[in-house]
Amino acid sequence: MTATVPFAAFDRRFADWGDALVECVAEVAAADEFILKSRVVALESAIAAKVGARHAVACANGTGALTLILSGLGIGPGDEVVTPAFSFVSSASAVALVGARPAFADVSLDTMALEPEAARRALTARTAALLPAHLFCHTAPMAALRDLAGREGLRLVEDSAVTLGGTVDGLPTGRWGTAGVYSFFPAKPLGGCGDAGMVVTDDDALATACRALRNHGQTVRFRHDLLGFNCRMDEVTAAFLLRRLADFDRQAAARRALADRYGSRLRALGPAVVAPPAGPSGRAVYTYVIRAAERDALRAYLARRGIETAVTYPRPLHLQPAFGHLGHGPGDFPNAERLARECLALPLYPELPLETADRVADAVEDFAAAGA
Repeated sequence: MTATVPFAAFDRRFADWGDALVECVAEVAAADEFILKSRVVALESAIAAKVGARHAVACANGTGALTLILSGLGIGPGDEVVTPAFSFVSSASAVALVGARPAFADVSLDTMALEPEAARRALTARTAALLPAHLFCHTAPMAALRDLAGREGLRLVEDSAVTLGGTVDGLPTGRWGTAGVYSFFPAKPLGGCGDAGMVVTDDDALATACRALRNHGQTVRFRHDLLGFNCRMDEVTAAFLLRRLADFDRQAAARRALADRYGSRLRALGPAVVAPPAGPSGRAVYTYVIRAAERDALRAYLARRGIETAVTYPRPLHLQPAFGHLGHGPGDFPNAERLARECLALPLYPELPLETADRVADAVEDFAAAGA
């Protein structure tokens, strides 16, 4: 049946933004500025100010932001980077694409993020950095991971792509280590009109390297001091994101309210359905992901009730064919594998009414009661 509660609802999320996008295109065309010009600089300044970073470096996407950081730090062949076995692929693919080895470590079932003791066990003499990822409406235990990185003399790179505006223990996500990233893909909390990303750091040398690397390694036009990438942000995207940023805090609050509503309804349903633990008041919420041993049956049940869901992520990274050369097999990271079997994302976006979230919760409760 057709979903009456869609999972993403982009038509609703951007329904009032069409005129703004057209205005951005006209504004940029009239200014004769197209790539890495004044609007990009203005967005960099706005994001840096929002999170208290010395530098913000705009780029083409969140994956590119991770790649720029790793390359700018000189991480490459012969190095290892400890990163979670359960995450979106870019947490590990950026490591591989600069020539380093992703050293997978298991995650916590509660936060779905890199577990510090598992990260410690993954360290070797070749480890150059830790790269934890914040997922869904969870954050990684950054204080413990920062302590581990400090004790071992490692870089700490934060995949904070989905958590702009959130905090961990009062400090903005993306600001705990050497550098962090944000993604502005349309589904993200600050969603743009296409792909876009941002590096944030207090490291002057790293920021300079990232600015060169995003634009073919140029320090001045046609002087290529580094082998870089084409990873630039365009002016239309930056102009649109600046407009969206003005409404960002309201949208972030709406996401938190929806996550709180889901939590208040679903957190007592275990063990048939396991809701995420309550988060701090300042958390960033991207998606709301529950766990169910009968995940596929729950998904089919919700679909029959007109509720669309998504499976994120159906295969842990260590079992992805792209990482087969690392030699991992089933059972190596049991929590990551369990999450891949059990995770289900419920609809959540600022335009979703709380009453509709209650309808989703009603259906999940009914499924859990039927299986009790």
